[in-house]
Amino acid sequence: MMKNIACMGIDIQFARLNALDAKRGLVFLYEYDLPYTDLMAFDGVIISNHVDEAFLVEHNAVLTDYLAKGGVIFTLAEKGLPWLTEVANWKRSPIPLKDREARIIATDHTLFEGVTSYDIEYRKGVRGFFSRGYFETVPAHAKKLVVDQQDNVIVYVDRESTNGTIYAGAGTDMYRIYIHEDNSSSEVSLQMLEAIHTEAARNRGDN
Repeated sequence: MMKNIACMGIDIQFARLNALDAKRGLVFLYEYDLPYTDLMAFDGVIISNHVDEAFLVEHNAVLTDYLAKGGVIFTLAEKGLPWLTEVANWKRSPIPLKDREARIIATDHTLFEGVTSYDIEYRKGVRGFFSRGYFETVPAHAKKLVVDQQDNVIVYVDRESTNGTIYAGAGTDMYRIYIHEDNSSSEVSLQMLEAIHTEAARNRGDN
């Protein structure tokens, strides 16, 4: 049975969800409610880039327990503190945004299927919206999905470090930024949700 997906962030206006998000089954999870929330009620948790990292360090056990039970986490944060320790810290790329490339090198479930690298690199002819950085390291067993021109990893999926699944994007608002674009990138937001649902069902052993 498909469940909702939580989108976690701090309680600021531009991190809230709208009617379209609700129709898609997204629920806003106020980060400071994390210790009192049963994450198993969700197919997955999207961690936005608008988070209080110190609070996540303090309550990292909630995320760890969710993954141990087969949960799916899709983090989009510019991580710099030791929470979700399976994911390396974010590092700012020295390449100027106008020159930095985002290359889709693999798909995963539906994620990035039919999406061109050009469409995630450019918005209205301007480059540099996808991500400002990359991960310092990624697990050897991780599946790399998006890299820059120096092969630094921007998005990957890890199914082996825990009993659950970690999708990680290096400080990218993949869900929100392309949702109204008139090109292939507009599919990314729905593909994220579909991939989370598919992975959650796989982890549960659903037929």
